[in-house]
Amino acid sequence: MSGTKSWTRRTRVHVAAIAGMVLTAGVAAVSLATAASAASGCQVAYTTNAWSGGFTANIAITNLGSPLTNWTLAFTLTGGEAVGQGWSATFSQSGQNVTAASTSYNGSLATNASTGIGFNGTFSGSAYPGDPTGFTLNGIACAGAVSSTASASPSRTAGSSPSTGPSSSGPAGPAVQNDVFWKDTSGSPIYTQGGGVLKVGNTYYWYGAKYNGAATYYNNPGAGKNSDTSFNAITAYSSTDLVHWKFEGNVLTASDLGGAGWVGRIGVARNPNTGKYVLISQLDGELVFATSSTPNGHFIKAGTQATIGNVVNDMSGDQSVFVDDDGQAYLAFSNRNGRSHLYVARLRPSDYLQVEPAANIANSSSGGREGNIMFKHAGTYYFCSSDLHGWNASHTYCITSSKVASGYSAEFVMQGTDADFSHVTQTGLAFAVNGTAGSFVVFGGDRWSDFAGNGIGYNDWVPVTFNGTTPIFNSLSQWNIDATAGTWSVGSGNNYVLNPGVEADRVAQSTMAGWTSSANVANHAGGHTGRWSMSQSSSSAYTANISQNISLPNGTYTLSAWVRSSGGQKSANLYAKNFGAGELDRSINQSIGNWTPVSIAGITVTNGSIQVGISSNANSGNWVYADDFSLVRMS
Repeated sequence: MSGTKSWTRRTRVHVAAIAGMVLTAGVAAVSLATAASAASGCQVAYTTNAWSGGFTANIAITNLGSPLTNWTLAFTLTGGEAVGQGWSATFSQSGQNVTAASTSYNGSLATNASTGIGFNGTFSGSAYPGDPTGFTLNGIACAGAVSSTASASPSRTAGSSPSTGPSSSGPAGPAVQNDVFWKDTSGSPIYTQGGGVLKVGNTYYWYGAKYNGAATYYNNPGAGKNSDTSFNAITAYSSTDLVHWKFEGNVLTASDLGGAGWVGRIGVARNPNTGKYVLISQLDGELVFATSSTPNGHFIKAGTQATIGNVVNDMSGDQSVFVDDDGQAYLAFSNRNGRSHLYVARLRPSDYLQVEPAANIANSSSGGREGNIMFKHAGTYYFCSSDLHGWNASHTYCITSSKVASGYSAEFVMQGTDADFSHVTQTGLAFAVNGTAGSFVVFGGDRWSDFAGNGIGYNDWVPVTFNGTTPIFNSLSQWNIDATAGTWSVGSGNNYVLNPGVEADRVAQSTMAGWTSSANVANHAGGHTGRWSMSQSSSSAYTANISQNISLPNGTYTLSAWVRSSGGQKSANLYAKNFGAGELDRSINQSIGNWTPVSIAGITVTNGSIQVGISSNANSGNWVYADDFSLVRMS
């Protein structure tokens, strides 16, 4: 349970108004035609996280005028910035002028409604040039006021090249964007780790711990591992769509616990007898219980528990709270030391303020298990965990049963988790989404602040579907969710490369998960982001290749990667082939001293598959490093 990131970042906020957040991608030219509008006006909040040579921008747009059916935001960059991959809008850049056109799912913007878009960018030099100026929405300045002048509404004209993204496999909805720092509806970072989600009516409540080290990491992730797990508060957020999260407040603080040491692995359940919401958490070597009359109210400490009956070492290791269909709550956990024994224990039905003696449902055959979670689908219980050694390169192991506390199957690795180590996360939480048209389970993968070095962000969520009783992990960087319908679809900005950061275990390896490698390929300590990058090198003349075969919808794609190169190779290429046309290459056999993005655009896939990779035919001492691959559909 350790690690760090290898780049620096600082946070800047420019406000021409308000905040919010959603999330897809593309690059296209859009021209505007003028149309009459009864009333126009807008507000914009522009938030950046910048590091040396690059930045991520999140933009919250609020329409203050008449309802819109589509929109284009325009602004001017300060100087030297280049727009890269974007989400939730179609981005186009001409010089320092940028336009962002709405997508099919967020073009309708009612009066006072907000939406969020964003992009990754680069700049020359080490100093961030500053935030953009002159925001306009459909040609009207975003000054936080309403005017009755004519406005412009976007229309495609000859010569434009719209990027609409892939067709949805289900109803479109707001997008879950992984591999970024998530923000709440006010634009502040979401700080919640090692927690759980509880649905009350139509509202989901997300509880977790805020550690002081998490804020330190967000503000300066390049400073190195700070190891600061000092407890700040247990936070609560609420959402009705599972994308936009409102900060409800700190529901339990260190002072409420009399000065806390380790606090974590938090869950909340409503007791049907008392009507109270009961919070259960680890507190140093014990369990602590707290209650509230509302799910978002301040919780009051109600007691502690020092031992759990029938448990090796008497107390839980990593734990989570599971609520069954009948409302009864359980604790799912492994034992505190060694963690090779897996348990389910009922919370005392009368008030949930005590964990009853546990049932030992399984023992791991190779190493311990942590990050224990539990969910239920179509009458089957699933108990899943990660490798004991922490968050980097962690499989997801599961056992199943038709009974909550007995009869579990042999352990198996969840399908879809091997190719990229569960989206390079540890099991963190799970909950069912049951809607009017379908149901699935959300897997909450945890990157645990700066303690893993797994890539940007603290939390990555993906949908889990089922083939009979077999759970399938859908590793996606972006996906749309309709919480009311209980459906989801792949986001138009999804990165189809698995393990794009070529992460590995905590030792040097010649084979990275998800990739096929030849000789002279290994993981290299230090990447554009995360712990590792890919290297091709040798002390003698050599050839090398690393590739990934990907099944994906037909369409036009852009392949990109961040690279460094010694130069001097006979040939070195980022390539795409086997997609229904001839191979496309981007040469990288020149000297590239700093991490630099390279790309191949206009890859038209016609056979539902593609091979992407990097190859070298090189001289002694030549090398190539590559990291953060991306394959995104543009049309």
